Amino acid sequence: MRWANFFQRKAKDMAPLEIVKAVEPDRDELEELQTAITLHQGRLNAMATEAERLESQLSRIAALSSQLKVRCSEHDAGAPAQLDALEQEKIAIERQQEGLRLRISSLQSELVPMTREASALASQRDQERQDALVKRCEVEKDALIEEILSNWTRCCEAAFNLMVMLDGGMGGQLQLDAEHKRQLFAMNTDVGERLQAAALIHANFQHQFVFARSEVFARMKIIPAKRREKVRAAG
Repeated sequence: MRWANFFQRKAKDMAPLEIVKAVEPDRDELEELQTAITLHQGRLNAMATEAERLESQLSRIAALSSQLKVRCSEHDAGAPAQLDALEQEKIAIERQQEGLRLRISSLQSELVPMTREASALASQRDQERQDALVKRCEVEKDALIEEILSNWTRCCEAAFNLMVMLDGGMGGQLQLDAEHKRQLFAMNTDVGERLQAAALIHANFQHQFVFARSEVFARMKIIPAKRREKVRAAG
């Protein structure tokens, strides 16, 4: 009794053990169906091989039976018994053959709805895959076109600032002597040459680039322009 009380007290003091359940992986219905179909097809293939073996045995029996019948016509005393035994073997094989046909038919009947369900599920999965792909394209398209338009706007504004700066010196708004005006005209010429070279780089160095369809960008020109509110804010 003393030891029983001791163990009872110990049991009360011990924290209850937490039962940890094994986390089962998510079932993949399509994968399970495909596995079942593969198993069924494997069994059907094995049965087809067995059917060929039985058919070969029947062919052998037919050949032997013909020989024994000839021997029976020749009054061979042992031939009838052998022929009877061969007929019994033939009956047994034909029963196996019929049973095998029934099993094959049963398996094929089971396989049809499984194949239909797997095909429908695979089609559904493929539609989901395509939907997800198009959604990703939509998100990436929005991000990329936003990047293109943002960079285009910055390019237009940078072109505006560049032209205003050069025109201010070349047009007389800035107090410059002839030499410094000449330098600004030289800068303007350099700008034109560099932009012309950049515009021709794809044609002159085609081997260095990978090209994609471009007609949607045909009208996307760099226009030196800036919104009026930005010009006013800059003073």
